[in-house]
Amino acid sequence: MQDEFNPAVGQCPALPGVAERWPHLVGRTYFNTGMLWVPAPMLAPMRTGVQRALVRGRQHIKHNDQCALNFWLLSSGAAHPVGPVFNRFEVDRFPQRGDWVRRVLRRPVTRRDGHVVHFVGGQKPWMRSCPGTEDVHAYRQQMYRTLRHLTGAGAL
Repeated sequence: MQDEFNPAVGQCPALPGVAERWPHLVGRTYFNTGMLWVPAPMLAPMRTGVQRALVRGRQHIKHNDQCALNFWLLSSGAAHPVGPVFNRFEVDRFPQRGDWVRRVLRRPVTRRDGHVVHFVGGQKPWMRSCPGTEDVHAYRQQMYRTLRHLTGAGAL
């Protein structure tokens, strides 16, 4: 899914210098997914591609593995965007640290139309230091349900 904060190559701080080096990539989608769906045989080539991008494109990497993944996706042509409801950022607590998010987002900060919630920043919902917002509570409930299922199936 297209990143809400870094929408496209050359139109955001992500992948610095890429637009100048490869002008044909200007305007191409910068992906940052809350959900990534790939066939299992693609996992090994993806991992190799991301590792190469981290080494060969270090000067263009701003968001570490996320930028490296985008490097691979841009060169492989393997990505297809999905609708925005499959990657809504959890931004309810961002205004507590400043109003920047309202200037960047093209949607209301408290909009509730997401199917997949993408947690960003240093306080991920699986960390105890994360504030207990409505989205965090929903995530933790699902995480505990999934862990109980996996434990019952003998997978953990």
